[in-house]
Parts: sequence; structure tokens; C-alpha cells
Amino acid sequence: MRRLTARAHLWGGLLLGPLVVVLGLSGAALVFRAELDDALGGPPPVSAGPPRALDAIVATALLTEPAGAATALRIPERADRPYRVEVVVGTRRVDVAVDPVTLHVVDSRSPERSVLAAVRSLHAGFHAGRPGAIAVGLIGLAVVVESVTGLWLYGPRLRRRARVARPRGRSRGLHRVVGGASLAISLVVGLSGVTLALAGAAAPTSAPGRLERVDTLAARARAAVPDGAIVALTAVDGRLRVDMRLADRRGLTTVLLERDSGRIVAVQSSRSDGAWDVVRRLHYGDFAGWLSRALYAFAGIVLAVLSITGYLVATRPRASP
Repeated sequence: MRRLTARAHLWGGLLLGPLVVVLGLSGAALVFRAELDDALGGPPPVSAGPPRALDAIVATALLTEPAGAATALRIPERADRPYRVEVVVGTRRVDVAVDPVTLHVVDSRSPERSVLAAVRSLHAGFHAGRPGAIAVGLIGLAVVVESVTGLWLYGPRLRRRARVARPRGRSRGLHRVVGGASLAISLVVGLSGVTLALAGAAAPTSAPGRLERVDTLAARARAAVPDGAIVALTAVDGRLRVDMRLADRRGLTTVLLERDSGRIVAVQSSRSDGAWDVVRRLHYGDFAGWLSRALYAFAGIVLAVLSITGYLVATRPRASP
């Protein structure tokens, strides 16, 4: 049984190694996606003053793409950040950043051409949409199996072999020590990644709509949730989804309205301590500030190290007795 498990661990690592390197390094980069986005050329700060009407902001964004349709408006938490309008032109999407005070366009970019967007798409599904997301979920499950079998096979040997330094066994020793030390976080990242990937692949797709009568519908949403601040308005299937952050900052409330009549269809609350939010935080390392994020970035690098050292162990010729 142990020999069969060792063989499966070896071949599983060899086959999955290149993919695990990609997922580990891309995941390490995405832990600091907000900081990297700013460093790679975020939009300049906006003017001070009261923001203009939401309909005027949407109309300003459409001046850059007259043939496009505005599908979403995102309002930042910080007052010195521009509003972002998502404009769809055929099959192409353009994110337009608008100064809400002066109604000037301060930035316009296609997410598909963004480095971080490419890294995110690579990490979430190898640029292959839903089939890629399923593949990532299965790879995450395989990483969990590799971690558990590796601990079962080599865990008992770590303590006694750590005292013996042999030049020909450095790659093998490093592989075992790093694998054993990172087992807990590998299991958390792997299982949460499997859950998110498969849930994303199973989620139904909605047809994008067009933003219209934004100020009127936003006012209805504010009346329904007086203690909420709007963070996003998204047109979907003839309706407008208004996401609002609560005053206690513990989650979002979503107000769904009929776009034409303005009738409120549903009001749904999503607390930040809900199950899905916990899973996301566990996967992204967003639960203990910089400490957890740095630990998760290191874990992504560790996955790449495990794959490389595992390959070196497998390809190293055995010394003759």
C-alpha cells in the first residue's frame, strides 16, 4: 500500500508540477492585487467636492465609447478615487474612470489588456472560462491529496533525517521539510480554492443590461436601506442590482429593482461572517491584515518550491549502494 501511494504521489507531482507552479506564483501575486494595481498605474486622485448626479457620470463615460452600453457603475469607498463605469462595446469591455466632481474622464482601459486581469484569469481558470475553472478546482483537490499522502509517506522521517545532512539528499530533504511545514496552509488554500472554483463554474450566467434612470433607482434603493452606502450598480436581465455597504461595515445588502418600473423585487443581506465570505477570506488570506496576506503570498511561493524540488527528487539518479 505504501509503495503504491508513493508511486501515485510521485507521478501526481510530476504531472501537476507545472500547473501548480503557475497557480502558486499567480496566487502569490494576487494576494497584493490592490497594491500592485496602484503601482502599475492607477488613476490619479479626483477633485474635492460633492459628486455630480450618477446619470451624468454614466453619460460622461459613454462619451469615450459612443457605441457602447454602460452596464455597471462602481463607487469607491475613498472620496479621492474616481467612479468606474463598465462599458460594453460588442464583445469588448472598457472600464472608464470618471472624476465625479468635474465630470472629466481620468482613465480608460480594457481589463483584458491589464496585467493583473490576465494573472487573475490565469489563476481562476487558465484563460479557459468555465472548463478552466473546473480544471483549477480539480487541481486544487489534487494538491490536497498530494499534501496528505506526502505527510503520510514521509512525515515520520522528517525528525530523524533532519539531523543527517547528505549532499545528494538536499533536494529531497528540502522537499519534505517545506511540505511538512506548509501542510496546514496548503490544505486551507487547496480546499477553499476547490470550493470557490467549482462554485464559480456552477454559477448561472446572466445577460448584461444597460444602466438607465440610475439616480431614480438609486434613490429608491437608499430609501429601502437608509443606513447603507452604495458601492455598485449593475444592470442585469432588465433589472438593476444595487449593492450597498452597511454602516457597521459587516457585509453588503443587495437591492434588486425593476429597471423600467422601479419596483423593488428583493432586498438581500450578505453578512461578512457568512459561509461564502469566510471561504473567500480563507483563500485570499484576507483575515489578519498584512500578516496573513504575507503568509499566503509565501505559501504560493512554497507551492512552486515543492513542485520544483519534487521534480529534482524524481529525476535525480539514485546512488548505487
